Amino acid sequence: MHIGKILKVTIISAILTVFSLSELAFSEDLPKAGKRTNTEYFEIVLVKYKAGMAGKASDYIKKYFIPATKAAGTQAPYVMHMQTGPWDSVYFWKQKDGMGSFDWYMSADDEKWYAAFAKQSGGMENAKKIWADYYAMVSSSQRQIGHHHMPPKGESE
Repeated sequence: MHIGKILKVTIISAILTVFSLSELAFSEDLPKAGKRTNTEYFEIVLVKYKAGMAGKASDYIKKYFIPATKAAGTQAPYVMHMQTGPWDSVYFWKQKDGMGSFDWYMSADDEKWYAAFAKQSGGMENAKKIWADYYAMVSSSQRQIGHHHMPPKGESE
C-alpha cells in the first residue's frame, strides 16, 4: 500500500474515532458550546521525597509552611499520604476562582502566603534558604489540574 494512502486512512480513522465517541454520534442536533457547572477545580501536587527524607520534609511543613498559611489566612491543602504507588504525598488546593485561578502566575493569596513566610522566617534570604532546604529533600514532583462534579444545589450525591 502506498505511504500516502496509509497516512490518509490513518487520519480518517482517527477523525472518525474522535467523532464517534462525541456527542455528535448520539444526537440529531449539532453540538453547542457549554461551560461546566457544579464543578470544583483543584491544583494537585504529587511529591516523591528522597530516601529517608519524608519525615524531615513533614517537619519542615509543620514548622514553616503551616504557620505561614495560618498567618496569611490562606487555604491549607488537603493532604493525602500515599500507601502505594510512586508518590509519598499528594496535596490538593481547591481553586476558589475555578479555572480562572490558573490565569495567575502569582495569586493574591500566594503573595500573602510568601509575605507571611518571609516575615516568620526573618526575611527573604532566610525564607529562600528554608525553601531550598525543603526542595533538596524532594526527589520529584508533578503539578496537575483536576476537577470533580458536585450535585446541583439542593440535591444530594
